[in-house]
Amino acid sequence: MSCQQAYSALSQKNNTFMNFLLKLHDSSCARYCNRDNPPLKYSTEDFHLVGQMMVIWLILQSRFLAVKFLGVLTKMMKKSLIAVAILGAFAGAAQAEDAGTARPDVVSLSPISQSELNVYGILDVGVAQMTNAGNFGSQFVTGANPTGSNSRIGTSRGMMNGGESQSRWGIKGSEDLGGGNKAFFRLESAFSLGTGSVSTSGLAGGANAAVGGINNRAMIADTALNGQLFNRMALVGLSNTDMGAVSFGRQYSLQLDIIASTNGYDPVNAQMFSPINFSGSYGGGGATDNSRVDNAIKYSKKIGNFNVNAMYGMGGMAGAPSARSNAQANVGYEGDAFGVQLAMQQANDTTNLSPNALPNTVTAQYVNLTSYLAALRYQATEQLALKAGYERMQISAPSNYGADQGIGQLYGYNVGSMSAFTGQKNINVFWLGANYQVSSAVKASVGFYDAQTPAYVGSGVGGAGQPAAGATGDDKYYSAMVEYYLSKKTNLYAAFMLDKKSGGLLVSATGPGSIATFNTYGAGLRVQF
Repeated sequence: MSCQQAYSALSQKNNTFMNFLLKLHDSSCARYCNRDNPPLKYSTEDFHLVGQMMVIWLILQSRFLAVKFLGVLTKMMKKSLIAVAILGAFAGAAQAEDAGTARPDVVSLSPISQSELNVYGILDVGVAQMTNAGNFGSQFVTGANPTGSNSRIGTSRGMMNGGESQSRWGIKGSEDLGGGNKAFFRLESAFSLGTGSVSTSGLAGGANAAVGGINNRAMIADTALNGQLFNRMALVGLSNTDMGAVSFGRQYSLQLDIIASTNGYDPVNAQMFSPINFSGSYGGGGATDNSRVDNAIKYSKKIGNFNVNAMYGMGGMAGAPSARSNAQANVGYEGDAFGVQLAMQQANDTTNLSPNALPNTVTAQYVNLTSYLAALRYQATEQLALKAGYERMQISAPSNYGADQGIGQLYGYNVGSMSAFTGQKNINVFWLGANYQVSSAVKASVGFYDAQTPAYVGSGVGGAGQPAAGATGDDKYYSAMVEYYLSKKTNLYAAFMLDKKSGGLLVSATGPGSIATFNTYGAGLRVQF
């Protein structure tokens, strides 16, 4: 082959970099040929030089392709890397607390595990005004309590955390094991967007009689979120397409799953504007501490449109196998236009927590719980969905109070004093409401909730504002909310809730007399990721 023929063949490849190299080679080629003279024979030395340049070109092309591939891979793994960064931050914070100084840690994950990690969350913040309320509390999970169950001072206005949905972040992932088998996990934590702190009850050290109120008259209440790193859930499990799934860890109670699920059975599915969404006592079958079950084993299976779930929470108490245990079951049907869910649970020696004056200390009251729940939804038209439900909660004496008295700490708090409930208290809860899709961007929701407590005799009933025994009482809530979606994952909302109490549920005022009516108004922004 002549030099000119080699030049022409390579030029036809239309490769800019190769043409540049060949032009650089023109000087050495000139002593053998040029474009104006007849071709000369190409020497062995020149073939070697061209070969070397081609090797250089291939190496550079490989590096270019590698960079492109890494760019694509980086985009695919973006969320995974965020998850690693967050985990690294928590690890650093833990080391700083233990050792007094934080140091950076290297978190190493294989490419396969990275590609299967997902970071998700909700950021929800707004402004609320409440009547007959206390101070907005920086320690409490929502910043305020809209159910009128503690500090009653006057009208209060402040920032609410999670008016519609609890602010949270989480990590979830799965691995395909082949043959229809998967391993999965989920870690989720609630936090206050207004303060940046992990969600807590504010009860520890909250009793402060010297200033005439609770925690300096702040609105605080019992909650299942007590400062745990992953306070909403922490679980790992295995699933099979034919056999179902088994998970282990801290998990939602089955009743809370039904009430608070997205597009579920609460007509006004908003944390600050629905009593069954705000108070975990409904999802917990009578005690908010029971709305999430620690050390639980859960089985779930879907058969067509039907679902079956069972859960058992292990108490782990020596000499008292049933103490602190929890058994739950749920069956249901979910179709496009109709859904129904039935659930029941029996919890032994669960707790109601209340404030204690000592730092990091709470007062505990032990109860047994039995509850039953039925919920319905019906998609009447493309725009209109109707929802209703009923729950019966029975609170009775704990089965193993002798063993309970040996517990010195609960959820990381010291137990300052404790008591056992005696007698039986029943609560019947009804709700009814609707969702209407006004347009593709606007959704309206209304709901009515009624919690009735027949007359009972008992002692040690937990929860601020709850008498040890009482006459028949009624607690009615009227709620409404409008959502305006700026995008699929970002929306504005405005809502209100009116709470009217009567009979044995009238709330004592901070001063003389009692209070029957509590109003909550608010508006906020919610961003999902």
